[in-house]
Amino acid sequence: MLISPLPSASTRRVSLPDGAELTVYLDGPADAPVTLVLVHGLSVTADLWRLHTPPLAAQGIRIVRYDQRTHGHSTRGTAPITLERLADDLSVLIDSFAAHGPLVLAGHSMGGMILQTLTTMRPDLLPRIQGLLLISTPDGPVTTRPVPGLRTRLLSWGRDLLALTCTHVPAVVDAIRRRLPRSSPWALSTAAPESGGTSVPVACRRGLHHTATRDIAAFWQALAVRGSRPIDGLRTLGPRLTLLAGSADVHVPACHTRALARRLPQARFVLVDQATHTLPIRHPHAVVESLTNLLPTARNH
Repeated sequence: MLISPLPSASTRRVSLPDGAELTVYLDGPADAPVTLVLVHGLSVTADLWRLHTPPLAAQGIRIVRYDQRTHGHSTRGTAPITLERLADDLSVLIDSFAAHGPLVLAGHSMGGMILQTLTTMRPDLLPRIQGLLLISTPDGPVTTRPVPGLRTRLLSWGRDLLALTCTHVPAVVDAIRRRLPRSSPWALSTAAPESGGTSVPVACRRGLHHTATRDIAAFWQALAVRGSRPIDGLRTLGPRLTLLAGSADVHVPACHTRALARRLPQARFVLVDQATHTLPIRHPHAVVESLTNLLPTARNH
């Protein structure tokens, strides 16, 4: 594993054993009393946290954000895409940029599933985790049929068709994506990511512009593995865990996150009224408030 600085002092590239290179964005002093690690979900980038980072960094903490492999400025590597692999990526970043001291972790959607997997893989981290926020995180697999109803049934049919096509004829989908206008979030580009250099995360809406269709299918398959995930690590955190859900989320309905909360009676469950799956972007205050509530315990650790 190699870590090399980029032109911006707040950005690093981490080279992993399988050849993947992850782009990491750092805010706040390296000697801060608390490190906050933010983990985005499928199809977006570290740009997801752009509204949360300034007010949280102003509280004197260190913030670590990064692009998941194949997203934004990060590359693919050769390893199979699984939740365990993505959790291992995160484990490397924590060991590299927050090897000591209290941690507060937050993840949205797939990012929350990665964090849940990490707490199982790395029980040694649990004493250091003074706060964990899971946003729109389901109890079990992500499904194309989240809740009954005509609207979600139509959404499910579309998801089914898309998942089937991406899995079985990814080259055909890639050819179509290359013809889409750059403004489309599903467009596939062979050009380097746009922005003011790698010091600035690629916009969320362009998170998949450099992700091949076969890899999108691999992510979906990793998230759709059936069965409830282990919660021993989450249970250990007790009241240090907060779960946030949107009442209008049709991708990961609030009832799925509430089901996870029922298995964790000491955790705090917060329902954000009228919030969809874009909760972190449309309701940033709810995320900042939840994380701010977790920080005092971490500072006093």
